[in-house]
Amino acid sequence: MKKLTLLIAFLFVAMSYAQMPTKDEMSMIQDIFGSEKKEIIAENIDLSGVDAAKFWELYDEYEVARKVNGQERIKLLSTYASTTSAVSNQMAEDMLQKAIVIRSASENTLMKYTKKIKKATNPVVAAQFYQIEQYIADGIRFSILDNMDFIQNK
Repeated sequence: MKKLTLLIAFLFVAMSYAQMPTKDEMSMIQDIFGSEKKEIIAENIDLSGVDAAKFWELYDEYEVARKVNGQERIKLLSTYASTTSAVSNQMAEDMLQKAIVIRSASENTLMKYTKKIKKATNPVVAAQFYQIEQYIADGIRFSILDNMDFIQNK
């Protein structure tokens, strides 16, 4: 999983813009991340004895949906990074609500596709997929949270 550590570090640096990345930059970041992530998935999920083509079809669909959530997360992180060390109550409320919606949408997307993958392949493949996705997401969350300041009162 050394590759994953490098991937998370790259993604954190890419998302740590003090300003919002352009649409092209965001797309490039997500394409690189998606390509590296797909390699990790391929190396760690055993597709022998199942319909691998169906798995990859569902995985690609999942990635499209995940990227939408990722773009929203990058926008929110850029907003937070561009604020001063103190935020108003309203700014905190707005960011909190957006963070909750984004996290919920991400979890719902993952659950939706885990169920589809389980049905198309088997529970072991679905569990491997879920475990790797959560590992990557948690690694990214930890890296971001470990490198950002806590919200302060204004």
